[in-house]
Amino acid sequence: MTMYFDDHERLRDSEGRELFSLQNLDSPWINSLSNEKRLALQRFVGYKWRSASKLTDDQIEEETLRWLIDTEILASDDDDDDSSHNDGVRDSLQVDSDRQWRTSVKYESIKDLLVASSCNSTLESLTFLWNTIADTLEDQISSPISSSSQSPESVKLVVFPRSEALWNYDAIVTMLESIQIAKPLFPSQFDFRLDLFHPDYKHSPKMWSPQWHSPFPTVGLTIKAKKEPSVDKLDIDAMRSRLDVLFQSGDATSRDDQRFFDNDPRQVLEDCIKWVKTEYDMAETKAVGTDRNDNGEANIDWIVQSRGSPFELYRTVWNSVLNLSFGCKRAAIICDPVLDSHTLHRVAVTVNAALKKLNIPVRVTQVYHPFTRRGAPEYKTRPPCGMIELSQRSLKSR
Repeated sequence: MTMYFDDHERLRDSEGRELFSLQNLDSPWINSLSNEKRLALQRFVGYKWRSASKLTDDQIEEETLRWLIDTEILASDDDDDDSSHNDGVRDSLQVDSDRQWRTSVKYESIKDLLVASSCNSTLESLTFLWNTIADTLEDQISSPISSSSQSPESVKLVVFPRSEALWNYDAIVTMLESIQIAKPLFPSQFDFRLDLFHPDYKHSPKMWSPQWHSPFPTVGLTIKAKKEPSVDKLDIDAMRSRLDVLFQSGDATSRDDQRFFDNDPRQVLEDCIKWVKTEYDMAETKAVGTDRNDNGEANIDWIVQSRGSPFELYRTVWNSVLNLSFGCKRAAIICDPVLDSHTLHRVAVTVNAALKKLNIPVRVTQVYHPFTRRGAPEYKTRPPCGMIELSQRSLKSR
């Protein structure tokens, strides 16, 4: 007698009546086999957003770990011979369709596996990823001993099972590109890499690159301290050229102008609120930034970000964007008394580009800085410190 894989279902007709009975048909053993067959078919066909949303965090973690084991993404001692090949293919987020397909990726260890089950939108997912990046960089900076040593390359995997938009491969690529454009502002002493794994990776068949076809949208985050070059390999002429550009283009600030840097955050906040209110009152016909009737003091969310690093400012800005999208405030002003004008403007420009690309109804509407070099300032008096203003916007008015 020939048995089929789905014989349990073949024993019933279209209306659910048994065609013939077996003594142990309804036994737990038969039911467990049927359930196992369903799970096997699910793994073979793959999950979709709707089916993935029904899984618990433990089930998502289990499926992800099973995929890691099945595809041998973790490197073993036998993989040493392939290290040169892997170094050539593990560059940061390759998204160009005309590039050669990558067929393998190896990590020496997994530092953490985060299931972002609370993220249901692209904005929530992007904010979650920025928080993870900032936390990882903070850990690296606060542990200089372990960071300077050439420790095994470990990865943080972030899984987004419930964000429907990210099940579209092109959408998650766009989200990661909004982080890639900020990469030049990251601490230069670290190598930063994002790897994208996806059920529809590059819209290709799973058999072509099973290691990149994850069961759920997944991002691999790797941050590792750079190996310092020897003195013999230093390019003195190139270093001198970079220093010349730095000295000629940087903001020049006197010792008196640095008084805000050491102020208490509450004092910084008080000075900024006073300056903005005065500037709004002086602009009788032309409001600074956005419409002052819509963005009165009660509608502005004030934040002081004084850690002095661009990646921390990115974290603060994206969390503010998230709060504006789901909160009752109409605007947010982020005060940064440390960063120079060039860096502050670059953060604002890259964030605004990402907001437009991702169709998020929030925009950077104004950037203030006491030492800006970008033409004549639109405000009457010099602001106390750098500020980025965010406001809600209708997508129809783009």
